[in-house]
Amino acid sequence: MPRKAATKKKARRGKAKDAGPLLPEGSTRKLVLACVGLVLATGVVLGAGLGIPALGRQAAQRINEQSDSIFIQLTPPEGMPPASYDAIMDRAEAAYRASAAELGAMAALRPEPLRAVQEAMASTGWAASTPIVTRRRPTRTDEQGEGPGRNDIVIEMDWRRPVAVVRSAAFQPGVRPGLRDTAIDASGDVLPLSGPPESLPGLKVILNPASMPGPADRGDANPTWPGQDIQDAIALLALLERERFAVQITGIDLAEHGEGQRLLVVTTTGGRVVWGAPPGGEGVYRGEVSEERKLANLRSLVDATGQLDGGQERVEIHWPGTVLIGDDAARGGAGGRP
Repeated sequence: MPRKAATKKKARRGKAKDAGPLLPEGSTRKLVLACVGLVLATGVVLGAGLGIPALGRQAAQRINEQSDSIFIQLTPPEGMPPASYDAIMDRAEAAYRASAAELGAMAALRPEPLRAVQEAMASTGWAASTPIVTRRRPTRTDEQGEGPGRNDIVIEMDWRRPVAVVRSAAFQPGVRPGLRDTAIDASGDVLPLSGPPESLPGLKVILNPASMPGPADRGDANPTWPGQDIQDAIALLALLERERFAVQITGIDLAEHGEGQRLLVVTTTGGRVVWGAPPGGEGVYRGEVSEERKLANLRSLVDATGQLDGGQERVEIHWPGTVLIGDDAARGGAGGRP
């Protein structure tokens, strides 16, 4: 049986290499484990729990003989790279194997292997809440109900969702120096997903953070990226993502955040749109317009030029009056300022 399971596992890995760059939402990957039996009827569990060990051993032996393999099912979130998903599934498999090996045939009647998988999933850094791990009743492999059965271990997990990447010098131990994109969620917590610049397509990029995460506690799988600038960038991205011009935004530049929390919107052409104070914040200069007015200025600019930055390197839209474009804006000119 273990030999057969190993063959299936190799096939599974081969398919993963042939898959596209991202795993589609709703897909379910299955890992084949060594033959470990599952409970066929509730009465078997009750009998073992009421102090009838002989019944438990016999049931476990029978289930082991009739079972062919165990599959671990876990649906990945949209956009997760196959390599990250495979690493998570490997941890689930290793946790189940280690716990089941200690229990032997009785593993089919004990909750410890499921608890081990639950703890392994909670420690991945991807679980937004405590994962639920259950056994599914065995199914037969043919329409006549004959032949070995197949058993499923089902993991239900609320995934942490990346909302952006922070581009900075590598801060993870053992990672080569250089720029690196690190995914964060809506709370600014670091996710176990990083790579060279542009390696995580589809996520907005936060540039020039003021601080770097320090060494994380061993029990903290998701250290929070320090600094109010990161929180301000996340808030602005959330505000802008609902706009029709959001497709022209690649991220937020924090290079001027130290100057009164000024935020810069980075466009797909490399321009900078000066947004100014973060959403819900107070402008450093008296007279900075409201968020609604800033959004209206951006919409007008897109309607007039077709581009969020008007085709210029720098645009200021956080003052009343005329939107500043080109040389005046680059020099911080006063056209349109109060």
